[in-house]
Amino acid sequence: MKAPFKQRRERKFIGGYRPRIDGLEKATGRALYADDVSVRRRFPDLLHAKILRSPYAHARIKDVDATEAEKLPGVKAILTFRDPEVARLRPTSAGWTDGVDTVSYERMMWKKFRDRRVLDDTVRWVGDEAGVVVAAESEAIAEEALRRLKIDWEVLPFVLDPLEAMKPGAPAVHPEVTATNVLSPDPVGGENVFLAKGDVERAFAEADVVVEGTSTYHNANQGSLDHWCCTAKWDRDGLTIWSNTYEADQTRMHVSQMLDLPIDKVRVVCHYVGGQFGRNDTGEQPFYLFTALLAKRTGRPVKFRHTRREAFHDSRQPAIYTGKLGARKDGTITAASFKAVGNIGAYADHSMFALKFAPAEAAEVCFAHIPNLRMEAYGVYTNKLPACMMRGVGNSQLNLVLAHVVDLLAEKLGMDPMEVVRKNFGHQWETLPDKSLSAVLEEGARRIGWQEKRHPPGAGPVLEGTKRRGVGFSFHPGWHAAWQEMRRGQIQVSLRLNPDGTVLLDAPTVETGPGSNTCNVLGCAEALGFLGIRPEDVHWIASVDTERSLKDTVQTDSAVSFLQSEVMAEAALELKAKILALAAEKMGANEQELDIVSGRIVRRGSSEAGTDFRKILWQGDLVPIAVVASRKPIAEKTGVPYLGAFAEVEVDTATGRTDVLKLIILNDCGTVMYASGAEAQQLGGQVAGVGESLYEEIVYDRATGVPLNFNWVDYKIPTMADMPDIEPVLLEVWRGAGEYGACGIGESVLTCTPRAILNAIHHAIGVRIDEIPVTPQKVLAALGAL
Repeated sequence: MKAPFKQRRERKFIGGYRPRIDGLEKATGRALYADDVSVRRRFPDLLHAKILRSPYAHARIKDVDATEAEKLPGVKAILTFRDPEVARLRPTSAGWTDGVDTVSYERMMWKKFRDRRVLDDTVRWVGDEAGVVVAAESEAIAEEALRRLKIDWEVLPFVLDPLEAMKPGAPAVHPEVTATNVLSPDPVGGENVFLAKGDVERAFAEADVVVEGTSTYHNANQGSLDHWCCTAKWDRDGLTIWSNTYEADQTRMHVSQMLDLPIDKVRVVCHYVGGQFGRNDTGEQPFYLFTALLAKRTGRPVKFRHTRREAFHDSRQPAIYTGKLGARKDGTITAASFKAVGNIGAYADHSMFALKFAPAEAAEVCFAHIPNLRMEAYGVYTNKLPACMMRGVGNSQLNLVLAHVVDLLAEKLGMDPMEVVRKNFGHQWETLPDKSLSAVLEEGARRIGWQEKRHPPGAGPVLEGTKRRGVGFSFHPGWHAAWQEMRRGQIQVSLRLNPDGTVLLDAPTVETGPGSNTCNVLGCAEALGFLGIRPEDVHWIASVDTERSLKDTVQTDSAVSFLQSEVMAEAALELKAKILALAAEKMGANEQELDIVSGRIVRRGSSEAGTDFRKILWQGDLVPIAVVASRKPIAEKTGVPYLGAFAEVEVDTATGRTDVLKLIILNDCGTVMYASGAEAQQLGGQVAGVGESLYEEIVYDRATGVPLNFNWVDYKIPTMADMPDIEPVLLEVWRGAGEYGACGIGESVLTCTPRAILNAIHHAIGVRIDEIPVTPQKVLAALGAL
């Protein structure tokens, strides 16, 4: 950070720099996580569950002999796919909802892709959950029981490559869903076209310049160190689940509907989550169900937890994107088309979210001024691990090709790519050039030294004999603003003001690490500024409990940072009215005569100092004054702000090594809710951004389908020594609706980084590498050295 962020409008607490509200709790180990709850001290009779994992990329269990496993001391239950309570479960998906809303079985987002069975007898990737699960006195005993099982496998043909999987005769991964392995979004202009505007082919034919490029995004793991974990316990006919899901209400709905339980018989309790990065968006996991069934059968609490290897459970969706632009000589884009082939792995889940939903949203707020547009997507089943949800879902893959073809077009026209961007991209609610996008580009260019460091690709000065430097950038629309969150329905908060002026804040959300809880406390203190309330006076309830909490607002789309604070602004007005009503009664005055200023009840127009509001409250019945506010997000369409990344790299043409020297990460936030937290998101997100660009990729043995690096030694994540100088830049240019008019940034901060680095590599060495990660081998191959 070169200079602290400066607010557009000065506020007392919102937008400032300060420690997180939970920093001390976490640093001292007092913050509760799922593993802290499910311990012997709390559950003396706790059992541990372990599930059979597939050793094959594609196979079917013909028979299971559990005789020797059942004899093992400490084994308390073994469930298989043949048990009645398992066999009766309906086919399902791990993607009922993306976390934004709470939905039932019949309303799940991708109900035509119900391709999961709990404890299925067919497995579709090496590591898949197979048809047997064991509950035992310890994890070690459960693991030994699994080793003693005698499984008769029928090994089936498999396919790993999506292009191979699309060919006739390829092994069908889910023949009950599709015989071709190809899933289609809801079509509007052809079999797999989900967005069509104008006459694209005619516009390409009439364009002065046409460019086309392909970008390949490989799968990466979320890297969350807080692995999936749940504990299930029955009390008569009621079930309680403690978990590190961040969708408490949705988990309750999922378990209730799949196990045919009344909703009031299912309770879900969630505390802190140690990072999730999109993993929890596939929240309808089968392990909730088989853990609950084991607890029911044994009459004891049962805990299920992923190991570190099992945490390689899903990934970012790999995608091969082809982009094409047609333009006039002055750089005006007249036509654009984007085609994605996504390797969705063994299960669909939210694959179409990454391939259709997120790109369609981006098109609405970025491609509005391009008259002819076509977008199509092909989700392809393969026998790899499921791949869909990771921070920046869908947007990161689209951005890799978007800024690629923009750079190609600018090069062909002899224009600065920033001018091409300013000339063409923006949302429909503002004329071009978009003010937010222009501000992001101008500030980024100034800070990276764009004009000073630009040169023809590959023609810059040579350093130390073999090293060349280059700069590049990328841009993208932000997400999400309030109007994009309407699916959430009601956002609920409650404020309880105690007589001593302290406040109990129930703004239910499972804190996953980004600091939205701090945003809520700051929003509460800001809204109650008339009382002189400070953040230190506000106690945020840190757990979400479906039996006691209001509706939870799930930490997705980076929107919790402002959605609940918007509702608090209304709740504060109601609380003020209640205080004034009490004050009027105690002071023998008319409510309209009174006001509250800096914590004191004053008579309007009077110069008297007034009475401390606490004194009034102490004269009452000492019951806290409570208000509950509930409303939908503001529906007014205001477009979105923009974000960008500027990168400077150094490439050693002798070794192929690429070093990122500097990153400028820019986000227009509308209103910055918590500057310390926002900049932390910008900085932390670059570990994934740089990692996916240069290091991270899950590698498979093509002969067996076995993943070779499901561990933190062989799966490369950048260390502190690998990270560049990062400069976070927060802006307030665009403004949405509401008290704050903010937009989330946490999800988007890594989206532009890979393409900014790839464009900088092209600028440095004069050849393009459009497949990530960019390894030294790929650089040398591109240079013709291999």
